[in-house]
Amino acid sequence: MPIPAKSHGCTWHWLSRQDLPEIDGLIVAEEHFGDATHHHDLVALEAAVADDMVKETETGVVLRKPSGTLIAYAWIRLPGPGELPHRFRLHGGCHPAWRDEGIQETLLRWQLERALEWHLDHGDGTGTPELSMVISSSNIFLAETLSDCGFRPQKWYHAMRRSLLEPLPGGPETLPGVHLERFGPEWNEPVRLLYNANASDPADKLDEEAWSWGLSGAGIRDDWSWVAVANDRAVGWVLNTDTSLGGERIGWTEYLGACPVWRNRGIYHLLLGRSRQSFLDAGLTSAGIGIDTESGQGERPYQELGYAGVDSMVWYVSHPGLDTIGPAQTDEQQMGRI
Repeated sequence: MPIPAKSHGCTWHWLSRQDLPEIDGLIVAEEHFGDATHHHDLVALEAAVADDMVKETETGVVLRKPSGTLIAYAWIRLPGPGELPHRFRLHGGCHPAWRDEGIQETLLRWQLERALEWHLDHGDGTGTPELSMVISSSNIFLAETLSDCGFRPQKWYHAMRRSLLEPLPGGPETLPGVHLERFGPEWNEPVRLLYNANASDPADKLDEEAWSWGLSGAGIRDDWSWVAVANDRAVGWVLNTDTSLGGERIGWTEYLGACPVWRNRGIYHLLLGRSRQSFLDAGLTSAGIGIDTESGQGERPYQELGYAGVDSMVWYVSHPGLDTIGPAQTDEQQMGRI
């Protein structure tokens, strides 16, 4: 079992449910200093801690000062049902006052070694281990730390919003041969297959269980979601939910896509226009959308539709070789102290 290589004059402990209030306070401190990381999946962490999964798997640690104050934590989110067994999501944080002490790098290197060890002990032997962390594009410090540890930016996620008071500019209100149908059980599997057929990375394809889990977790509203149909076949989709942004309830587009042959013909405009009407009918005044792209410029087409950026997040990914596992223990940190 690898342990953090440096103590920084403090002590490491296995993460437990008693740590959650202090972890929440640490996140508040990070955001107060303007460095929101957006990789704190507290809902999932709370669930994992409640089920004792973090304790049983030994996939979370916290660092405490001699006084007992929590100053950093790290958690490895293991692959869930329907997810690829070699993909690991890293979460964690460090109090800004301790940022220059090298603690963030220590956390990352422990997570790397522990994830590889888990892969060797519990994986199915397929796939190269993949570790990823999501951070705000404005968090230069963490971006540099990730790069120093062998992580590279691979995908961008842009969160955007617009007022519903004005219709979407430009674009067609109808498309010849296309009509929209409300999303529901009868369209669940056709849209999943269409989603998989258009996945740029084969590893992003979802089986039925993972697809259902994703829709349920996102809280997709069938009554706000639409399928573009041509010749009795799904050719595009928009799946929406509602969320709170800055204390305001807004309509949120979680999934948006179309067959390649239908892109650049106004189908996105058509789907988003119908979504706007659904949001308005529900009494909302703002809409938001999350966009996954392979570059930092993926916002531009949506800016033309009146969306403005709220935040951008970046997936940093590493594919370390299994031979990189090394002894993490040093003279200043013994296993019995965790």
